[in-house]
Amino acid sequence: MLRIGPYSAWVVVDGDGLETHCVEASHHNRTTSTSGWISSEAGKKFSVYWSNAVRDVDLEATVLIDGVECNRHVMLAASDKFPHRPNTVRVSYTRTSEVTRRDFFFSVIQVIDDDEYIPSVDYTKFGVITLELWRLRVNRVVRQQLQCDPPKIPMLEFQVLPEQTKKGGTHHVRFGKEYSASRPIVDMVDGQKLDKAPYMSFSFKYRPRDILLAQGVIAPRIDCPVPTNRLLSAQRLKVVTEKQTHRHRKNQYLPHRNQPRNIKTK
Repeated sequence: MLRIGPYSAWVVVDGDGLETHCVEASHHNRTTSTSGWISSEAGKKFSVYWSNAVRDVDLEATVLIDGVECNRHVMLAASDKFPHRPNTVRVSYTRTSEVTRRDFFFSVIQVIDDDEYIPSVDYTKFGVITLELWRLRVNRVVRQQLQCDPPKIPMLEFQVLPEQTKKGGTHHVRFGKEYSASRPIVDMVDGQKLDKAPYMSFSFKYRPRDILLAQGVIAPRIDCPVPTNRLLSAQRLKVVTEKQTHRHRKNQYLPHRNQPRNIKTK
């Protein structure tokens, strides 16, 4: 998870938030930024979450993946008009129309031995998921069914790159199969951005776990051995327990010394 004051963002896979490593923070051109590394797994669907604990300002959020804008939405300030709107947003897909979507998946980049092959995408932007928050001046809010034009963005598809890009073994994000979804009721917002740069920026740099391990970004898991003295104590306890159990079983068949014995007399 990445945090800036009351704002936080995280990436979720299989219902669990991914651990963020080597977190850094900066401030430049009125933008407060934070970034960190997460481990990606090919074929896994993921979601981007973000939260604003105070909701004191209207914000437009933009999700960019591998340099492509994949989602844009607004979180309204609480104020007197919208006190019960959620303070957490989940983004797991891009809309291809008002009634169709495609989910986000991590995928392996394939490479070919062809120096003349020219990639059709800007692969230098691969490996980063960014959430930008922009301050917004809201003119009007209308609660209605979603209305949106088909996005004029490049689709994130399966990628093949030449070997000289040195992207072999790394990941990128692709969209899954298109599926139908009903048009939700949303707040359609008319407004303008207040600034020329984002108010906040959260960046998740993703790589396969083995690459992050090799680069020292994350530490390998170490199974702690059981201390020898504990092991010996456990073995002694087992021996003592076995002796006590054996003695207890033996005493079950012996009369107590204070218990009268039945002695046969002729």
